[in-house]
Amino acid sequence: MNKSNIFILHSLNGDTLEFWGQDVKEKMEQKGVNVILPKFPIRAESSYLKFDKILSEYLKSGKLNEMSIVIGHSIGNAYFLRFCREHNFMPKHYIAVAPGAVYEYPSTRNDYIVEVKKQAYLTGKDFEYGKNLKSVYLFYSDEDDGNKEKFTRFEKDFNAKATYLKGYNHFDGYHRIYRIPELFDLLNEIL
Repeated sequence: MNKSNIFILHSLNGDTLEFWGQDVKEKMEQKGVNVILPKFPIRAESSYLKFDKILSEYLKSGKLNEMSIVIGHSIGNAYFLRFCREHNFMPKHYIAVAPGAVYEYPSTRNDYIVEVKKQAYLTGKDFEYGKNLKSVYLFYSDEDDGNKEKFTRFEKDFNAKATYLKGYNHFDGYHRIYRIPELFDLLNEIL
């Protein structure tokens, strides 16, 4: 039987790895839980195909398995949900932190993010498959309220247990989010 572990799937900028992802790794490994922080291409180099290739290796090796707790941050969520459908994969628990690029919304941007997001948006098949996920949790913040409708939609679409927090913005490095105590509370509860 595979042992529980935690996978943290970083955001488009990859700053999750250096900020709260490191905090989760240090604290959970002190408790004897293996934490894996895969590194995916970032910014303009980000793509679902590259994400799929890297995460598929973890799945093939058994490191990513039905006992895994997966924490996705921002665009890592859209990629992961598509990955689940394409590989018929179900983690033990799935925690979405400020899920980004799940839904297509109009944007005034005209930089690389437009192209990256286009290949990240979920399709109807992804949403249908996502209804089968069990034990889904969502963290979102009052300072990311421009996306509040997306987050409440995510909560409904994936039957997620939502936690609305104050002061975390997009849970990113730009806003210096080094730790998320509420995430530790949840991890301690579900482990």
